[in-house]
Amino acid sequence: MAGVIVIGGANVDIKGRSQAAPIPATSNPGDVMTSLGGVGRNIAHTLALLAIDTAFIGFVGDDANGENLRRETAAAGVDISMLGTCPEPTGTYLAILDDRGELVTAINDMRATEQLTPDHLMRHRSRLAAARMIVADCNISVSCLAWLFDFALPHSVKLVIEPISVPKSRKLLDLPSWHGGFLVTPNAMQLEALTGSRDAMAGIAVLHRKGFRNAVVHRGREGAIASDGLAPPQVIAIAPAGQVSDVTGAGDAAVAGLVCGLILGHDIVASARLGQAAAALKIGSGSSIAAGINRDSILAIAGLK
Repeated sequence: MAGVIVIGGANVDIKGRSQAAPIPATSNPGDVMTSLGGVGRNIAHTLALLAIDTAFIGFVGDDANGENLRRETAAAGVDISMLGTCPEPTGTYLAILDDRGELVTAINDMRATEQLTPDHLMRHRSRLAAARMIVADCNISVSCLAWLFDFALPHSVKLVIEPISVPKSRKLLDLPSWHGGFLVTPNAMQLEALTGSRDAMAGIAVLHRKGFRNAVVHRGREGAIASDGLAPPQVIAIAPAGQVSDVTGAGDAAVAGLVCGLILGHDIVASARLGQAAAALKIGSGSSIAAGINRDSILAIAGLK
């Protein structure tokens, strides 16, 4: 049985990076690359590279992109036996980056992931109950998120929620309760959307009050804030080792490193350091998965080796 089961999006990333500061409403010279992506899939892929026993639940289309996602995700060491196939096209994420590698805007077509239903999760409930941790991204439906919250608490499974974006984070607002949530990992904008507070510490307090036991707020270049609801929140920052190449997938790497730390038995602060170490490696890589990432490398960067 997998130690971690990740549930969420699997798609192909198409990223265009402008060679200079992008000019709106016109064509900008730059470079375009295609790689495998999807928040949930990226987290699962990275966890497998970190030597964590990982399985993935999601949907891909019955097409060439779907077959490629299946093949490469399995090759990374992820158990894809619960990955479904549907008539919808495999998801696509189209991102525009500026000359510094920062995201300008993006469009995602996640119709395949929307085929995931509570019935599909129910079919795999015995495996979900046996997992040490479930990681779900907010690409999945409100009904699936509600099912997971209801499932996690009575089965003593640690549920981690990655909000993804401001619009998708708002799915959590449609749930009657966040009790049963072990950890949530918003960025600053998602935290405000979830709590109505621009103050990070006040927002974190709201997350705890509404049911999340732990919170790690990702703040890009400023690092992260980790809180277990008991001790004062702590700020963690690890500088990139080199030049920023592409920030796409940095949050996914941060969640994977964080989950890796928790599975290894570290507390939330040390685990968040591992997450920031993984993100520091990722932003130096042009692909959606950090090149050369492994457990030893992030332990060393985080000062935990």
